[in-house]
Amino acid sequence: MDQWTVALALFILLLVWFYKWSVSKYNVFLERGVAFEKPKPLLGNIPLKGMIGRLAVLKEMINLHMRHNGRPVYGIYALRDAIFFIRDPELIKLIGITKFDHFVNHNAMHNNMQESILAKSLISLRDGSWREMRNILSPAFTGSKIRVMYALIHDCSKEGVLYIKEQLKKQATIDLEMKDYFMRFANDVIATVAFGLNVNSFRRKDSEFFQIGQSLSNRTGWEVVKAILFSLMPRLMKLLRVEVMDSKNIEYFTSLVKVAMKYRKEHNVVRPDMIHLLMEAKQQRHDQLQDLSKDSRYYVEFTDEDLLAQCLLFFFAGFEIISTSLTFLTYELCQNPAVQQRLYEEILTERQDLMDEPLTYDRLMKMEYMDMVVLEGLRKWPPAIATDRECSEDIDLFSERSEKLFSARKGDKLQIPIFSIHHDPENFSDPESFDPERFNEERRSEIKPCTFLPFGLGPRNCIGNRMALMEIKSIVYKLLLNFELLAAEKTSSDLLEDIKGHGLKPKDGFWLKLKPRS
Repeated sequence: MDQWTVALALFILLLVWFYKWSVSKYNVFLERGVAFEKPKPLLGNIPLKGMIGRLAVLKEMINLHMRHNGRPVYGIYALRDAIFFIRDPELIKLIGITKFDHFVNHNAMHNNMQESILAKSLISLRDGSWREMRNILSPAFTGSKIRVMYALIHDCSKEGVLYIKEQLKKQATIDLEMKDYFMRFANDVIATVAFGLNVNSFRRKDSEFFQIGQSLSNRTGWEVVKAILFSLMPRLMKLLRVEVMDSKNIEYFTSLVKVAMKYRKEHNVVRPDMIHLLMEAKQQRHDQLQDLSKDSRYYVEFTDEDLLAQCLLFFFAGFEIISTSLTFLTYELCQNPAVQQRLYEEILTERQDLMDEPLTYDRLMKMEYMDMVVLEGLRKWPPAIATDRECSEDIDLFSERSEKLFSARKGDKLQIPIFSIHHDPENFSDPESFDPERFNEERRSEIKPCTFLPFGLGPRNCIGNRMALMEIKSIVYKLLLNFELLAAEKTSSDLLEDIKGHGLKPKDGFWLKLKPRS
């Protein structure tokens, strides 16, 4: 037997081994009696077009969800991993609230985070460590604490409007790419609220804070490939010390927080922002530990590194969630002029009632139609298209009628497809229409529990949801008071079809025309 024959035989053996390895986990759903669609070797049910950004992912999510209508659970293979998709509202409640102790953790939060400071962030922590951190942070996110940051956010809204007004001095209308516009707004809010900086990235287009933040948020093709490799072979990737996230960029933000904390301690500076609230939380935890007996050694301390991790988490969450939510909301206001006009009339009435006094946090949050419009925007275009849980212990889950809905087993990866649930006609009639009246006082009670999930659900919901709502309402108030939102030449006519891949952005961007109000 010559060497070429041996090489060919080894190559064939390697191919056979690789094939068997790639499909070795594809018996889970069959054994568990869960409906699923036939997977492809290695890719599972992930379409190749979706991985390279050529598939209308959101539309496909809805179609997948509807193909399994009537089933409480269905499964897909994400590469080699079995993911259980939970579509039944009663089952979602059991997993997210009633039986939460069995589903405390997110899915082993993302292998590439575990070696970085982000492993200490609230979203990454697990079990007792998460509970302790949530208890430490919760007092910093009450309505009264968020209220003190309103002035900082309102100033960012004013700067955003002033930027547009200056552009309109040269022309009657202006076409804006709204994703870029709202990323700059979200960037400035995070800079002032979470890092104590005044950046104004509307005027300073080349702001280092904005550029680095954008590079961390925009995943390149190579970063997507690395993330896939981490999913397939995490041990090898860690052994090779491959990083998905650029550690230099993370260090940039880390140094900002360290410098701000040091300066404030040395000069006794108090500023109504997130760093101050977290420093307060750190001090309160320190005082609690001083008062506890030695037997309470299991309580964790809130360190400077913990504080840094939360600031970085607020950056990643705020940068994307706020800019995405606002982009879709203003698109819907443009496409639904009657809704925009009614909201403008409410804003104008509020402005007249203020009699030249500045808008306050309390008055903003009590605007009824504003609230309805924002909630419908979050319903139709939730900023997080899914949330996940990991089962920590075997449990059978039963409906209120004592019917078994699902047998969860330790290690199961569960996905709650928020976007699909929000677009299911069994949950929201005519789900593709933008109808703020779903959230009026009379009809709000008709919404099924656990079908409206823009900020997740249960004890592990988004801790910053009050701040997010304040940011969204603040800039929408200022924009509509000053400008009419109109369709531009490049405005998409079908977002569900135009949004390809996982970037939640149509190919040509989110273009709107802004016209000054008389």
